Amino acid sequence: MNAKRILLTVGVVPRLASAVRPLITGALLIVTLSLAAQDASAILNEADSIFELNDVYSRSTMSITRSGRAQAPQVMEGYESDAADGTTRSFTVFTDPPRVEGTAYLMIGDDLWIRFASTGRIRKMSSSAKKNSAAGSDFSYADMGEGSHSFSAQYNAAYDGEERIDGTACHRLILTPRAGERDAYDMLVTWITRDTNSYLRIEYHDKGAPIKVLDLEDYRSVGGIEYPFRITMRSLARDSISIIETDLLEFDSPKVEERFFNTAYLESIR
Repeated sequence: MNAKRILLTVGVVPRLASAVRPLITGALLIVTLSLAAQDASAILNEADSIFELNDVYSRSTMSITRSGRAQAPQVMEGYESDAADGTTRSFTVFTDPPRVEGTAYLMIGDDLWIRFASTGRIRKMSSSAKKNSAAGSDFSYADMGEGSHSFSAQYNAAYDGEERIDGTACHRLILTPRAGERDAYDMLVTWITRDTNSYLRIEYHDKGAPIKVLDLEDYRSVGGIEYPFRITMRSLARDSISIIETDLLEFDSPKVEERFFNTAYLESIR
């Protein structure tokens, strides 16, 4: 081997390899992160299939237990239907017990109106009030209207590995608000089952700390869609648990009427 070839072999090539290696590593990292972001978005979009139904009617019972003391169950009916322009709309009215009968929430896009059963008055709430407790529960007004608003529409997703929850293998995703989402939580941590791509648990963060955890259970097939018939919200700030159990669920339901999504209907409730 001549001197030039020896120089090339023992000197130039190693230095060239050292210079190129960081570039290759950086390129591979960019590709890996890009694929992970795509995978996270795909996983979230599939889990969000439960939000892609229209003209949804539900009858549910909400039970609240605070400091070990159970309160009287509250029965409510929900109606969800997107407007022709795609605006999400939901209407919820409480029918029992008598102390809350006639309490109703109307959400149209980012707007929220509440009818208070105690006074019969209707109030349009500020955007910040949507995170307040609904009916004294651990669910916020925004949570109650979330059935018609997918997480993928509000949040960007990042893959954070895999984790088992109660023995079930899950994808763990970190969700952060999209630009312009004023009513979103600071961050959500979601666990989505690997085998069915269904939400199993969601941890809500606000002001830099976890504040509550939602467990989704009792999935049943309705119209070919797997839907959670029991959801449990546990507060991390106080000794309180709220459970919503769905008693009846209908998609493309004739019970959902256009007149419900109007403040005039709130005024007609007696």
